[in-house]
Amino acid sequence: MIFYCESRIFSGQERMFLTAACARSHQTKCILIVNSTNDAAIKFSKSNGHFSEIKLIDNFDQKFSSLFIWFRWSRIYSLSQYLKEKRRQYPIICVSQGRIESGNIGVLAGKLARMNIISYIPMVHSHIEMGSGKLSGTIKDLLCSPLYRLPDSFITISNEVAIELRENCSATIKVVENFAQRKPLVKVEDVPPLFYDKSYYKLILPGRLLNKQKGQLDLVRALKVVSEKTSQNILCYIVGDGPDDSLINNEIKNLDLSHNIFMLGNRSDLLSIMYECDLVVLPSLFEGVPLVLLEAAILDKDIIASDIIGFKNYISKNDVFSPHNTDSLANKIISKLRKDATKAIYNENLERLLSRNEDIFTTDFCKVLNELS
Repeated sequence: MIFYCESRIFSGQERMFLTAACARSHQTKCILIVNSTNDAAIKFSKSNGHFSEIKLIDNFDQKFSSLFIWFRWSRIYSLSQYLKEKRRQYPIICVSQGRIESGNIGVLAGKLARMNIISYIPMVHSHIEMGSGKLSGTIKDLLCSPLYRLPDSFITISNEVAIELRENCSATIKVVENFAQRKPLVKVEDVPPLFYDKSYYKLILPGRLLNKQKGQLDLVRALKVVSEKTSQNILCYIVGDGPDDSLINNEIKNLDLSHNIFMLGNRSDLLSIMYECDLVVLPSLFEGVPLVLLEAAILDKDIIASDIIGFKNYISKNDVFSPHNTDSLANKIISKLRKDATKAIYNENLERLLSRNEDIFTTDFCKVLNELS
């Protein structure tokens, strides 16, 4: 089997995909095709896998992929020729698709090479959900519509996402739920501002700095409302990096919240920082089932999240707020501050996810690969 991952980042989606690929590589001969700039993914795969070959592909600009995919035929053709050479021994390609726009060079090359194509995809979304205008969002969705019909089958991460996928394609769909590693807490060396000051109510928003998905600006603006409605000391740590670092920083400065909101960048001690915070806030506009939700729940943290598929099926309705709605988010934070709301209640779906581990995940994934092969 060939596994294809063109992503430049190594976030939850890529970690799950490569964990499964590495497990499979210990069972049978496998090739991994991976972005040459994704050093973390390459290191992880070499340390944990047993691949017959790790083929590095050149990085490329992945913006506007739903449109530009139809103009990347030189890259697609080159990859298809490689796949044709390998097809006799490796007739199946499993492609990591964080969104339906991504990974399609691998999908189309696999089509040209007449391979069985399995897509590993964590979510379905519309571009209006992602912040596009009604007209541009409709056009982008039309461009994406054919992409759902390219793979022969899909593996996704929840029954709810599977239902949305079935509205877009007629391919076979299998569900393999995520897991989160139970990592030990470590000492916080580079201590964030006011970290040990008990007079502050502390919030944390972990995740890639990509506002159109993660909604960091919604939290920044909500905290401005909260600061005007309460006299309680409150601060927030935003943990992660990404393309919207400057955008979020500028909004913090424009709203005069630099003494309340601190951007910490990527942190290897994220879990330890999260453990010391009072509330985990997840204002995403679209998600699959983010690993940070599981990590927060493992730490038994209080959580509020936007009312979307990736969250509402895992925590109670009292702990969700309307997505992309500053007032709804601000009111939910205030209810926690005033202790009008109890600690977040995890429902049975989340409790089940917390019982999963790497062995269960890889066993399930390899079983599904066998079925789809």
